[in-house]
Amino acid sequence: MTWYIILAAFVGGLIWYFVFYLRFQHKDTVNQLRSNLKDAAKEIEYLSNELDEYVQQNALLKQKTTELLEKNDDLSDVVAELSKYYVHLKKAAEKTTELSKYLHTPNPDIEQKMQPFLDKVKDETNKTFF
Repeated sequence: MTWYIILAAFVGGLIWYFVFYLRFQHKDTVNQLRSNLKDAAKEIEYLSNELDEYVQQNALLKQKTTELLEKNDDLSDVVAELSKYYVHLKKAAEKTTELSKYLHTPNPDIEQKMQPFLDKVKDETNKTFF
């Protein structure tokens, strides 16, 4: 029985040495892989933080975009109303220009056309209160 224990210890020692030898043989590769794993973990953490920040910025940008689109709709309505007023003002300016043209040219028949109105005003001013 003691031979079995000695044999088991010897075989265990050989297996341990073999594992140690294999691990020691690829020590550089294992260390390189561990450093790559650490670098990858740091990069993943950095990218996760960046992703969280971008998600928050994206939510804020969506909110601001929605607000700006609503304001744009309001401004479009205002511009449409102003366009209507501009058309009316343009027509009024044309009519004013036409009226100014007529007022600047003397009309010889104006006294005859105005005579009934002048007579009416003259009659009203001649009336007395008592």
